Amino acid sequence: MNKTGTTALQNYLEREEKALGASGVLYPKAGRIGAAHYSLSASLGFCNPSVCPAWKVNLQDLKRQFVRELSAKPDKVVFSSEDFILNRPAKPLLDFFEGYPLRIVVYLRRHDHWWISAYAQAVKMKHMPPWNLGPVGFINHNRRCNKHYGDYRHLLDRWAKVVGKENVIVRPYEAGQNQPDLAADFLSAIELKDKSLALPPMASRDNASLSVRTLHWMDIFQRVDTDPETRQKLLAHAHSLGAEDQRLPKEMLNPQFLRKLVDGYQADYEYIARHYLGREDGRLFYDPLPEAVEDWKAPTWPTQPEVAREVLKAIMVR
Repeated sequence: MNKTGTTALQNYLEREEKALGASGVLYPKAGRIGAAHYSLSASLGFCNPSVCPAWKVNLQDLKRQFVRELSAKPDKVVFSSEDFILNRPAKPLLDFFEGYPLRIVVYLRRHDHWWISAYAQAVKMKHMPPWNLGPVGFINHNRRCNKHYGDYRHLLDRWAKVVGKENVIVRPYEAGQNQPDLAADFLSAIELKDKSLALPPMASRDNASLSVRTLHWMDIFQRVDTDPETRQKLLAHAHSLGAEDQRLPKEMLNPQFLRKLVDGYQADYEYIARHYLGREDGRLFYDPLPEAVEDWKAPTWPTQPEVAREVLKAIMVR
């Protein structure tokens, strides 16, 4: 899933490409955009309509590149792209990898953390968003418009039909379950635990969380219908406004709302834990659940005069 340390893991796999190769693991250059295989997933149809056209390439050319890299005769080949979570036909992928045994590794994040992180990402990326202001508007909009958005059970069962349940490897995304770090956990998941000991530990996280104040300002500025240059000035200004705000993003939402959100997915969590991880107790996530906070108060959004003042500051020519 997106928002499960994917950027950090992909950057690690790219950085340690040579060391992994020496251990028999190929992280192919074929189909890669930066550190992730977004060109591969897009060319196989796993992409949104707005995907960069350059990401889609001729599959025969891509296959030839891949086969050339296989001349090193690796034991395992790893491709990584969050876009494989999209509900798209699997036949192009099966045709592309015909003759190669496939296994799917899926990291899942508990929904109270996942929804807020997905909202923060959307605020950074989406101009003129269709949802109402704030994270609740984002959550309600996406649950209403796409019933499978964030539906982990549907995602796993869909891939199980493609590659077989025994070839779907599920990992809960929690620090306590990803020890000593995410990279080591991933290598262990693909049966390379011993080899991971010879590799350096993963560096600090790549995608730093934004403060609540910054998210508020960015959410507002993204709704200003203006040219790209002005919009970038506004978003850069939003970063500066929240630079010293240390409040955690989870404080954006009432803990009671978050608990209700998690409770709504509990049946799916139990199914996944038993069906894919063999956990008889049905526990998928171990972190403490959100608890009611009697004195919780929603963070204050900027007023209209404050917005007008900061817009002028952001676009003022100096």
